[in-house]
Amino acid sequence: MKKLVFTAGMAFILLTQTNAQNFKETFDANSLEWTECAFESNNGTAVIDGGKMTIVSKGENKGLGIALTALSGVATKVGANTFFETHCYAPLDVQKPFKIRTHVNIQKLTNDRTTGLVFNYRDGGNFYCFNFNNEMVRFERRVDGIVVGAIQQGVKWKDKKKVDQEWELISDGQVLTFIVDGVQILKVRYMPLEYTGFGYYTFGKQELQVDDVEFIQL
Repeated sequence: MKKLVFTAGMAFILLTQTNAQNFKETFDANSLEWTECAFESNNGTAVIDGGKMTIVSKGENKGLGIALTALSGVATKVGANTFFETHCYAPLDVQKPFKIRTHVNIQKLTNDRTTGLVFNYRDGGNFYCFNFNNEMVRFERRVDGIVVGAIQQGVKWKDKKKVDQEWELISDGQVLTFIVDGVQILKVRYMPLEYTGFGYYTFGKQELQVDDVEFIQL
């Protein structure tokens, strides 16, 4: 797998350990060795610089599509929405209770731009995720690249452009809970965790900026 692009001026590890069970990644360096899903690497970029990680996925060029449609008189789509993810291996025992807290900024929330967390990540086709757009939040379980289970509910966000949020993923060993800005958004039961792979993803012409992520063993 291709190593994440790393542009910070000093290549040194700065993984802050506040105690033996609490790790905070501040993105002052690529301390957790974030990597991209290799077969998706042409669909976006993930860059660490200036104490942040920025994940960008490419999407349909709607402006050009509209122009070509007007010129030809035939509905024309340029490109397709793309899925892009980056991940690390969390310093956690995921079979015991834990919390992951992260601060992010989302470029824009629309129904064709999705973003979220991936976890229990084995490889690019096998993982769990919580994801959302401007009108829904969804939990998915993927096996060999296919969604084999999903839970979804509608939601409305107050802000839809340049959205700053705090996300929390909590596992008590039986229940997975996804929290946004202190509000419980979705809860999933009886989804056992095996893998420490954790990361972020975007779908469509989306940009997600991650300021920090904290791993807490409860």
